[in-house]
Amino acid sequence: MNALIKYIERVTGSFGILASFALVPLVLATCYEVFVRYVMNAPTIWAYEVGYLLTGSHFLLGMAYTLREGEHIRIDVFSGKFSARTRAVIDLLGYCVTLPLMLWLSYELYKYLMAGYLSNEHSGSSAMNLPVWPYRIVFLVAFVLLALQIMAEVVKSARKLSSGSKG
Repeated sequence: MNALIKYIERVTGSFGILASFALVPLVLATCYEVFVRYVMNAPTIWAYEVGYLLTGSHFLLGMAYTLREGEHIRIDVFSGKFSARTRAVIDLLGYCVTLPLMLWLSYELYKYLMAGYLSNEHSGSSAMNLPVWPYRIVFLVAFVLLALQIMAEVVKSARKLSSGSKG
């Protein structure tokens, strides 16, 4: 089980790092767009769409990594006063509620991806009018990774409970 958890965390960590690299083309595209729009008076047809696709990809692909690192929002005023065991119970309950939702959402996102691919759907958000299926792959991968990381967190929380941590 340890090997599986380490593998899941290595995969989610790799995608988290990959997601961080999406910021580089995002910043470059935004700076380029500002320059050509306001200095050259020649706005691009692609910067808006590329910008929001990269921003969304960065956010989505970083979800599982953020969970792995324990950086999702918590109400520290309350959770900081709880024992490690109580926090593990709360985490375990939250993960057990969230996991089936993530699995269902992943399945629905797969269907959504296939529908967009088979119908050759395009965004219609800009003059560039990109096909939507590549971005829907990002959605699917992000939620599958989040579901996998939640599974790892369930095991880690259960271990904390079974070890009798009082911390």
